[in-house]
Amino acid sequence: MTRHVNLGVFLPVTNNGWIISKNSPQFLPSYNYCRDIAQLAERIGFNYAFSMGKWRGFGGDVEFWKYSVESMILMSGLAPAVPRLRLIASVAPALIHPGVFAKMASTMDDVCGGRLGINIVSAANKGEYTQMGLYPDNFEDFRYDYTEEWLTLVKRLWAEPSVSHKGKYFTFDDCQSFPQPVQKTIPIVCATSSERGFKFISDHCTDGFFGGTTLDSKKGRSKRIKQVAAENGKQVRTHTLITLILGDSDEDAQRILKHYQDGADEAAIQSIYSKRAGTKPGDQITLLKDRFEDTSTRIFYGGLPFVAGPQKVADMLEELVVDGDVDGVMFVFPDFMEGLRRFDELVMPLLRQKGLLPRESAELGAPA
Repeated sequence: MTRHVNLGVFLPVTNNGWIISKNSPQFLPSYNYCRDIAQLAERIGFNYAFSMGKWRGFGGDVEFWKYSVESMILMSGLAPAVPRLRLIASVAPALIHPGVFAKMASTMDDVCGGRLGINIVSAANKGEYTQMGLYPDNFEDFRYDYTEEWLTLVKRLWAEPSVSHKGKYFTFDDCQSFPQPVQKTIPIVCATSSERGFKFISDHCTDGFFGGTTLDSKKGRSKRIKQVAAENGKQVRTHTLITLILGDSDEDAQRILKHYQDGADEAAIQSIYSKRAGTKPGDQITLLKDRFEDTSTRIFYGGLPFVAGPQKVADMLEELVVDGDVDGVMFVFPDFMEGLRRFDELVMPLLRQKGLLPRESAELGAPA
């Protein structure tokens, strides 16, 4: 059976994107830049745009992620500019009451004509929350329980005329929220790499996002997410993130990578490592340390860096889709406008030859 792939772009809502280097493209985030990226992605046949929530940067010479734009407002603003893309906005339940968010999301779904998707951020770098006094004690231990109650209430407000609830974290007394969303079911996404996270996706989400430092780990996580869902009588779609260094050839891509590596912002890298390690269980700290000491990956914040010419990129995507049962791939580019144009010119034709494109009505949240 022919397998198609959904293509997404991870909008740069922070300064300088995801490469921690003084030699990579430097830019400030803005609505206009994200709009131009989303419009180009839509024109060349991408299916969705995704934006993260980010509230604090990491310093260094490049002031990594010091500047950011807010996800929900950005995606609402993009809606009339990109009439076909699925728009996935991020929300951190620890930062907003479920009753308030339910109304915001319903309004946004109306603004974008039923194309809203929600990415649930169950945790982030701790300093993003503590700077606002919004990080409960020992939140790591109960964040999924908290998020489950939060999301259950949001969904009830989207579907029921009135919600009364007395739970561990929230109390509702005849709470109402009208109008309800345009969509009967808003796609819900969660990014995770843990078994607890996979169970959360199975119980509450339509789509699972995941990372991984190798193609094999990505394929394994995709299959595991679907296995957990199947054991629960559910179907979910899986998506992964790729930071793409696309050269005219494999050698040219390595040249570009070397240029970025030569400008590594060591202060920012150490800041990121120390903050992330502080939120990880003990057995994960070693893995995180290895991640930031690996010279091939340490300048990339999230997303497996894939460094290659067009043919290897197309082969990699085919491997993820065919062998890993991956439904969607979301991309980060050093220069987003140039990266999308080159992807369209050099890679998209190869994907069509492989039968991975097009998919005229690809919908995030509709299991294949």
